[in-house]
Amino acid sequence: MKKWAVIVSVLVAVGVGAAQTGSLTTSVYWRVRVESWNFFDPGAAGVDNSYTFVASLLRAGVDGKVGKSQDWRLELSQVTFGGLPENAIAPPPLPAGDLGLGATYYRWNKGRDGSVFVKQAYWQWRNKTGKNSTLRLGRFEFSEGTERMPKDPNLSWLRRNRIQERLIGPFGFVHVQRSFDGILWTQDNWSEKRNRDNLTIALLRPTRGAFDLKGNDELKDITVGYASWTFAPDDHSDARIFALWYYDKRKPPKVVKVDNRPIGERNNDTGNISIPSIGFHYIRTCPSKFGKTDFLLWGTWQAGRWGKLDHRAGALALELGHQWTKVRWQPWLRIGYFHSTGDEEPNDPDHQTFFQMLSTPRIYARTPIYNLMNNRDLFAQLMLKPSPKLSLRLDWHMLWLTKSEDFWYAGGGAFNHNSFGYIGRPSGGSKRLMDLLDLSIDYTPDPKTTWTLYLAKAWGKDVVRNNFRAKDSAFYAYLEFVRRW
Repeated sequence: MKKWAVIVSVLVAVGVGAAQTGSLTTSVYWRVRVESWNFFDPGAAGVDNSYTFVASLLRAGVDGKVGKSQDWRLELSQVTFGGLPENAIAPPPLPAGDLGLGATYYRWNKGRDGSVFVKQAYWQWRNKTGKNSTLRLGRFEFSEGTERMPKDPNLSWLRRNRIQERLIGPFGFVHVQRSFDGILWTQDNWSEKRNRDNLTIALLRPTRGAFDLKGNDELKDITVGYASWTFAPDDHSDARIFALWYYDKRKPPKVVKVDNRPIGERNNDTGNISIPSIGFHYIRTCPSKFGKTDFLLWGTWQAGRWGKLDHRAGALALELGHQWTKVRWQPWLRIGYFHSTGDEEPNDPDHQTFFQMLSTPRIYARTPIYNLMNNRDLFAQLMLKPSPKLSLRLDWHMLWLTKSEDFWYAGGGAFNHNSFGYIGRPSGGSKRLMDLLDLSIDYTPDPKTTWTLYLAKAWGKDVVRNNFRAKDSAFYAYLEFVRRW
């Protein structure tokens, strides 16, 4: 531990000046967030559903160049927690579990409040002539849906905030985050008839992390394969076709699958999870004298095996928006609907719950108390830009479970050797989950500094009330500071 601390200190000292010496370039990213939870209350004696904690994430990296066609990156990450709640986990037989993310951090890091680990360490070869290809080998971050981002600012925002990481991502909101060990190959201008397309192929294994401070380890029992073709039919549209394969051979008793079968059946299911997925996205902006109208369509279909069960599932997102670019504050109003499949029969040989794999769920559930599995989400978003340094975003969500026989799911995928990565709370035979209103305020006093204030209120409906009988509302807030050197 002391050895890693010395290395990080050296990198920080060099990076503060953003120095560039010869072929070496340093960079530092520092994020501090104070989070406050007032979670739904199950009414258990001695359990604290209201608490505040602080977390610091420091990432320091060095980039180097070798000749004209090779480069590398070494990046270390240091995470520190303060004030994690010790009594925010509802005990059995209550189904409530962790009462907010502070409880989850504490569950997996009892007795530890910090660590240092290798975040990225890779070597890559670039060919910038002709079709501009890149081959990367080692440990790195990977976000599906970020291949060759469009130049149109509205399309780029939609890709970052409404497309990417629905299935595979670095889980960047949580403090330990996730990396991938593997190989990545990309090539721009892959099709001779198009000069704005990209082909991406990756074979990956996720690292430990997310909520677990032991971020150096690789999850060797999980493998992910990914391929995509991204193209721009014209200057105002963006499209992608992708295929993804997820393989997980972790077994009970260490890791038990989370689904709506009785616990005894899941404890005896030692079969592997093997799920191929195919999907697409299409986004388009339509400029007019009033501003820009945007349209988004995303979908995926899944097959394969869920242990002993046949897996068949899917999801679809449809969104529409308009930004008044010539009006003060440039208001951007968007509405959308998301629908994923759920499982209606726990005793048959089929598993029909849409599986979110290794996602970054907080992009689509900004209050991280649900995800996109067995989910129906009708929502509206309003974004305002009072000044170049200040932006506001207001979201309203009405949430249902697709199948009342299935669970209310939360989580973002595997993060260590002993947790499946998702939790499931029983529905109690109901579908209506909650209504949620949130507001985020981002202030950027300079290009390297960002302050964010986030406020959210959730009003629980039937599903929440069936799990939390003492209080069916929740409040979540945080203040975050980010600085880059």
